[in-house]
Amino acid sequence: MVAWRREKYEPLGGPAGGTGGQGGHVVVEATNDLSTLLDFHYKSEFIAENGAKGGPKNRHGKKGADLVLRVPVGTVIRDVEADRIIADLSTDGARALVAEGGRGGRGNTALATVQNRAPYYCEPGESGIERELELTLKLLADVGFVGLPNAGKSTLLSVLTAARPKIADYPFSTLTPNLGVMRGPGGEGVVVADIPGLIEGASEGVGLGHTFLKHIERTRVIVHLADISSETLKQDLRTISDELSLYELRLAQMPQILFLNKSDLLLPEEADAIYKEISENLKSIFANPESITKVMHGSCASTDGIKALQNEIMELLSKTPKPDEFVEVHDDEAAYQHPDTGFTISRKKGVFYVSGDRAERLLGVTNLRSPESLQHFFHVLRAMGIVDALISEGIQEGDEIVIGKTSFSYGEGTF
Repeated sequence: MVAWRREKYEPLGGPAGGTGGQGGHVVVEATNDLSTLLDFHYKSEFIAENGAKGGPKNRHGKKGADLVLRVPVGTVIRDVEADRIIADLSTDGARALVAEGGRGGRGNTALATVQNRAPYYCEPGESGIERELELTLKLLADVGFVGLPNAGKSTLLSVLTAARPKIADYPFSTLTPNLGVMRGPGGEGVVVADIPGLIEGASEGVGLGHTFLKHIERTRVIVHLADISSETLKQDLRTISDELSLYELRLAQMPQILFLNKSDLLLPEEADAIYKEISENLKSIFANPESITKVMHGSCASTDGIKALQNEIMELLSKTPKPDEFVEVHDDEAAYQHPDTGFTISRKKGVFYVSGDRAERLLGVTNLRSPESLQHFFHVLRAMGIVDALISEGIQEGDEIVIGKTSFSYGEGTF
C-alpha cells in the first residue's frame, strides 16, 4: 500500500504504507485416514490463499493460509515438468512442501531510501510457485500375492485374513488391490495384499499393467500362486516370472514362495507328480530360480496346505529384513521454493534476452504503470550488473531488451 502519516502536528509525516502478506504454501500430508486418491480425480487444481493487502499506518497484511492436501500413506509425488520425485510419503503425518507462496509486495515505507524518502509507489505481490504434480499410490504391505487371473489370490486372502474381497470364477481380473491383516502365532499382524491378476505384457502396460505392478515394489515377500490343474502350468509360471523381471529386476529377486493352488481338482497322486516335476525344474522355468525359497501345493478352497503356507510366510518374513526407510524428500526442499540465481544474456536477431529468476521476480513486483517504480526497477538491475553485461555484449541505444514477457528499449531514461 501507498499511504502517508497524517497525524496532527506532523506535516511531513512521511510514508506509512504497509507491506502485503506472503501467499500461503501448498503442502501435501500423508494420513492413514485415506486409502485412495479418488478425490484428486474430480478436482485437480488447488490454489493456496493469497496474502492480505498492506494497510495504512505501516500495518502489514496477514499471511495467506497454507493449503494442506491430505493423501494416503504410500503416496509418491513427482514433478511432471522436471520429471523427478519430490517426496515419498511413507509414514503417517509425513509432509512435503510442493509449492511456496509468493512474497508480499513492499509498501512505500519499506521502499524509502536516503535518495528517495517519500516514494509514491509500492510493489505488487509476487506470484507463487506453480507445479504440475503426479500422485502415485503404492500400497504398503509385507506380503504380495501375484499370479494370473483366477489363480486364487482373492480366495487365499479371504482364508488368511478377515478381508472379504469379491470372489467368483470371473473371466477377467480383480480391478482393485485388496489388503488384509494376517495374524502370526504370537498375534503379530502382517499386512498382505492381493495384487490383481497380471497377464503377459503387463510390464509394458498391457491390461492393467503398471497400475498394479508398482504395488509389489514395497512388499518384502511374494507368494506366487498358480493353478496346478492348468494345462499350461509351466508357461503360466514363466509369464509371471518374466513380467516381474521386465518391470524391475529387483522384484524377480525378492524371496518368493511358489504355491500351486487348486490341488483339490486333481487326484492326490496327480497333484504330487506335478508338484515334484515343478520343484525339480525351477531353473528351466524361472528367470531367477534362486529367489524361490519354497514350493508348496494345496487348495485355498478346501484350505488344504494353507496352515503350512501361513507358517512358511511367517518364517520367511522373520528371515527377511525390512527395507530401508523410504526417503520422504528426495530432492532439496529449497528446489520447490523461489530460487535466487544469477542471470544470463543472449542475443537473437538484434534482441537482447535477459534470463534469470531474480530479474524476472523483480519485474513481477514492479508496477509498470508507475514511473517511480520503473526507475527503481532499472536502478536495481544496474546494481545487479545487468546493465554492464549488456554494454559488454554490444548493446546500442534503441535496442530491444526482453525480460520475462516484457520488452524495453535501451536508452536514456530507462537503463
